[in-house]
Amino acid sequence: MFGSGNRDLLPQILQDLGQLGERVNGQQHAIDQARQDTSTRITTGLAEIRRTVGDPLADIRHELAAIKDSMSERARHPAQPIPVQAASSQPDGKDPSKLLKAAAGISAAELQMHRDTWAFLIEHAAGDRHFHVPGAVDENNGFVTVHVSGPSIVAAVTSLDRVSRTDRDPVTCAIAGHLHQRFTETVDQIIKDLHRDGDVEHVKIVIDDRANPVDDEY
Repeated sequence: MFGSGNRDLLPQILQDLGQLGERVNGQQHAIDQARQDTSTRITTGLAEIRRTVGDPLADIRHELAAIKDSMSERARHPAQPIPVQAASSQPDGKDPSKLLKAAAGISAAELQMHRDTWAFLIEHAAGDRHFHVPGAVDENNGFVTVHVSGPSIVAAVTSLDRVSRTDRDPVTCAIAGHLHQRFTETVDQIIKDLHRDGDVEHVKIVIDDRANPVDDEY
């Protein structure tokens, strides 16, 4: 099959094939080593991240568990519905519809209070469709003066009453209850001594309780 010339080339071919196989084996070893080094670096890097900033998945699992526990607690202790009578009556037995009608008859009222109190009122009453946020708010040293309409007074009274009875935060309930009392006290004065002509000042509601001055005389 092979001539003398081809037989002389056969050892050379076999030698070349052997060297080629060695190079292939060397390259495969280099690839395997590089793959192993990369895997080691990734593992080491993840371990370093967990050591320095914690495990993000663990944090997420913790938050989900807390949410689940909260939902389970609410399911075990659902909020009690507010009786219709309690929601529509005043603690002093006054007719709430009469109070709201008197508030609705106010053409404009001037509110004076700290800007934080005003922010509280906006937060809890602005969601009522009858409450209209005034376009102008005068502020002086943290004390604001705003002018609102009768419908806004009605919305404030009803919203503050609801918040004072239903909110889970006792501080929020206390603030809402105090503001509701001050609003209703003003409206009660209108019911007791109503003026329909224009010779009296507009309704003014001031949230600025202060103690009487101390008598220094002994």
